[in-house]
Amino acid sequence: MFLSSFKINNNFKETIKTEILGLKKNWKKDLNNVKALTSGFFPNYLFFDILKKQLSNKLFELTKSKYKPSCWWANYYNIGHYADAHSHQPEHISSIIFIKTDDTNPLYFNLNPGILKVKEEEGLVLLFDSKIEHGVDFCKSPRITLAIDFVKDN
Repeated sequence: MFLSSFKINNNFKETIKTEILGLKKNWKKDLNNVKALTSGFFPNYLFFDILKKQLSNKLFELTKSKYKPSCWWANYYNIGHYADAHSHQPEHISSIIFIKTDDTNPLYFNLNPGILKVKEEEGLVLLFDSKIEHGVDFCKSPRITLAIDFVKDN
């Protein structure tokens, strides 16, 4: 099972947060398993271009294999929003980037057996095996996350 984490620059994270707070008014709710406002797949935002490159480089550093982004999107969870348990297969590696967190730490991974609750921190990037099922419990405060999936680049 692959699982790794690191943090992005705080100023960059704050820039993303400000941008998303302005963009979310045009977003729709309920992208597949996510019951929150979402940008939809493949939004053309500069911060995603920067993150896709940064995460691809980090994956190469960690695995010595090349990965390319296959899908990306942003989520804005308001109070009561959630995400059903799901995986991101057939992708290989998935990521969650925490831009604004909910103090109740609603993200969980189903490790079968057992549930891993994640202590969310703003700026934290989680890289994990796309086959790991995960979900988000009902949010008690606004929360912003980004997701980027990767496949091997042969």
